[in-house]
Amino acid sequence: MTSDIPLVDRRPPSATARSQEAALHTGCLILTPADPHLAPDVRLIIEGLGRAGLVGSPQPSSAEGWGFSLGPSFLSLLSFTGCAVQLPEHPDKGDWAPIRLLPPSPYPRLLVGRNTRPPRCPSCRAQLSNWRDLVEHWVTHPHAGVSCPGCGEMRPPWLWDWKQQGGFGRLFVRIEEVFPREATPTPALFEHLIRISGASWCHFYLQE
Repeated sequence: MTSDIPLVDRRPPSATARSQEAALHTGCLILTPADPHLAPDVRLIIEGLGRAGLVGSPQPSSAEGWGFSLGPSFLSLLSFTGCAVQLPEHPDKGDWAPIRLLPPSPYPRLLVGRNTRPPRCPSCRAQLSNWRDLVEHWVTHPHAGVSCPGCGEMRPPWLWDWKQQGGFGRLFVRIEEVFPREATPTPALFEHLIRISGASWCHFYLQE
């Protein structure tokens, strides 16, 4: 199952809408397979997360994927910092869902937000300061290598260290509204995801 969504997730209806959304958006936790080329079967992921208790009842679907309410084990599968946990809810948005599976894409695509900073070379730790200038090239050349300005080593963009402030993948689970590093997936959640998909998963955080 694939869709023709672009490699980079961008939603630019207007400058005013962007500023309003940025002001309102606390953030989100993104789960994705560690191998950005993998796109496990959506039905298996939905069924497995339902059995695990992360997701609850289906919410209205949209072009942005399949939405779900919070499942009964949500608070045991995510570790929240602080003593007062605010469960995500948006009663004023009819198609809003606290957990959503984004439609799988044919190639690894980059999700970024206003909190995304330049990724670092995993070898010499140099910053890829011009990464935004390369995004359009990655759209048309999804497997293009990037030369490190520090050590000169060439590697695809998903092998750079995005410091959990962005990331590549073909299938994403998006959990709203989570401030960056406010909630961390527990080992039990990762174990569930491995059993469901047969692959390791990772996570990062976005603010839009």
